[in-house]
Amino acid sequence: MSILKAVARYLLPLVILGAAVWGFIALGGPKPPPRKTVDEPVAVPVQTAAVEADDGRIEIEADGIVVPLREVTLAAEVSGRVLRKTDACNEGQLVRKGDVLFEIDPRDYELDVERLEREAAQAKLMIAEIDEEIEQNATAIDLARRQVELAKREVARLDTLKAGKIVTESEHDRAVRDELTATNVLTVQEGQKRVLAKRRNRLMEADSLASTMLEKAKLDLSRTRIVSPADGRVVEDKVEQDSFVAKGTPVVVIEDTSSAEVKTNLRMDEVAQVWGGRKAGVQAGAGQDVPESPAKVVFTIDDRRYEWEGVLSRYEGRGLDEKTRTLPCRVRVPEPARVQALDRYGAPLAKLPADAPRTLLRGMFVEVLLQVDVPRPLVSVPEEAVRPSGDVFVMREGRLHVLHPRPFHLAAGRVVFDREESGLLPTDRVVVSQLANPRDGMELAEATP
Repeated sequence: MSILKAVARYLLPLVILGAAVWGFIALGGPKPPPRKTVDEPVAVPVQTAAVEADDGRIEIEADGIVVPLREVTLAAEVSGRVLRKTDACNEGQLVRKGDVLFEIDPRDYELDVERLEREAAQAKLMIAEIDEEIEQNATAIDLARRQVELAKREVARLDTLKAGKIVTESEHDRAVRDELTATNVLTVQEGQKRVLAKRRNRLMEADSLASTMLEKAKLDLSRTRIVSPADGRVVEDKVEQDSFVAKGTPVVVIEDTSSAEVKTNLRMDEVAQVWGGRKAGVQAGAGQDVPESPAKVVFTIDDRRYEWEGVLSRYEGRGLDEKTRTLPCRVRVPEPARVQALDRYGAPLAKLPADAPRTLLRGMFVEVLLQVDVPRPLVSVPEEAVRPSGDVFVMREGRLHVLHPRPFHLAAGRVVFDREESGLLPTDRVVVSQLANPRDGMELAEATP
């Protein structure tokens, strides 16, 4: 029994396994699924965008900060006590050109003007006196000349009578003595004429000196009123009323608001684009180092944009910034109070909102849009059409052409190229979708949106 149990324990599993194998073979196993035949794709579907021709103008975008055109420090030009300080001198006040800011006590300078006016009048009276003496001297010289002529004729007549022994020697000598006396009187009068002329010149110089001193006194008197030299805003007032100020003491600092400037920095490739603009050649002939390119200054509050017209006026400093390797520039805004409001889409608003800034203020962080006219034709494509490698895929007549253009400018989500250098045409379409295994000449088709 033990032998039968051992055989059954070891052989029964083998019999069951063999029966299973035989059944699997008899059934033949699972059949493979039927294969479907698919036609090979003739063209790869892609999404494309049109190549647009630009008008030859690009916008260079840069950040900037508003700075004052100039700050004027007014100082006392004469010494004295501050008699009056106007309300316009308070910090932050807007002042107009010619507004009176300070008045210095003018009494000392008024007395100087009065004294010098009298000295000038006295000098004119002395000149009138010398003119009268000169006129009298001229009359005396005329009489002396007539007397000399009479004396000469008398001596000549007596010379003839003396030869005939009609007159005595003493009478002839008396006539000669009278001639010498008349000649001496004429010489004295002529010498007096020269002296009077020199005296008159000296008095004329004294009168000129008095007039000059009088003008200086009047100028000092006018300087007792300190006025604003331009439209601006008071930044700092340094002197209070009833204070004594010496000549040259700073009294107030005014920021000129008639114009404003925006300080910005441009990369050297952007500077090169400015140099190569259409206006650069004309400006260079005039000896200027920067072409005056138009610019727009934009300040943003929430979703509203405010715009001012400006112009690239000059470079700042002696060269490149050592830290940023950019060129500091200044954009001048000639009318900082002339602002245009834009909506979120860039369209101008017919009316300026009540909460809009009325003028450019120093310290504003703004965006500068520098407009440069390029003398050669340009084309642009969407930014997504340029691959990370810099290639641009162009679909022409249903086939792929791989171009390697050099970008000229990037702005507003579009990449600008030189039409001649890039090989891009306004009639081309560029691939903006992803493309696996791209190669020149492969067939493409416009994908259904």
